[in-house]
Amino acid sequence: MKKDKSSILVSIFKRKGGEGQYTKILNDSIDKKYSDLLSSQLTNNEKGLLIYYLDSSHWFILTDLRVINNNDMYFNIIENINIKKVSLAIEEEFKDGVRNKKDFTRLLITDHENQNHLLELEKGSPYEGIYQVLHFLANQTARI
Repeated sequence: MKKDKSSILVSIFKRKGGEGQYTKILNDSIDKKYSDLLSSQLTNNEKGLLIYYLDSSHWFILTDLRVINNNDMYFNIIENINIKKVSLAIEEEFKDGVRNKKDFTRLLITDHENQNHLLELEKGSPYEGIYQVLHFLANQTARI
């Protein structure tokens, strides 16, 4: 039986980054604001942990089981156990003229099928926190 790492993931997010204007830790009071999106995306046995919600076309949800990402060009669902590597999307940032890491908003997840998935997130502390959480998940799957 798998151990629930939800509290560890939220703790890493708080310690290495934190909430922002559009990125929140999901709890009972926050869940109501995003209830339609969460109810349409999460399965019955899934627990939402973090959400980035800019608008209906740009959002990200981290659950205890999956990463669900939507932006204008991509809709991705990646199981947490399928995260092989997470890295800064430097090429995409530089292409758009972003040079300062504090202004980065994109991460690249590589899964165990060597498919790349581009995430767009809120810059600053939320970006740093989510990067660290995903890095932790990638390291956990490397041990399996």
